[in-house]
Amino acid sequence: MMVRLICALVLALLCLAVPEGARAHGLTLRWIGADGQVALEKTLPLAELDALPQVTIDTGTPWTEGVQRFTGPSLGALAALGGRPVREAKVIALNDYVATIPAEDWKEHGAILTTRINGKTMRVRDKGPFWVMYPIDSDTALRQQYYQSRMVWQVKSIDFSAQ
Repeated sequence: MMVRLICALVLALLCLAVPEGARAHGLTLRWIGADGQVALEKTLPLAELDALPQVTIDTGTPWTEGVQRFTGPSLGALAALGGRPVREAKVIALNDYVATIPAEDWKEHGAILTTRINGKTMRVRDKGPFWVMYPIDSDTALRQQYYQSRMVWQVKSIDFSAQ
């Protein structure tokens, strides 16, 4: 009886270490061809996202207090997983909010998919499990609503438009 209780407790604690959205589904990535058909689809759990090269952005945002440390793979690294050139990414949130992000945003402005804030994974209620982030403090042009509308939080999937 005691062994079962300890096993159940350990399992519950392990489940709490990963944000709900990432634990349940991971991140779904799709590459859409010029014909509008899905050419490739992958679902990456948090561990696979963590295995990609990580980028850190220290910046403030309109939705957080003070400078925060955002860490995760670049959108470019995610796009490259499809093995074909990409012109834009359609980022979809859990509430079905959608923003289209042109490839220039990750090539020229360093947009990333945040998996952690200040070293901690994000819960859905804290804008997680994933959040598109730009280095706002290092480029004043990024403080415009134009870019802020692309900073999707609670990301569930990304559709890349392949060339």
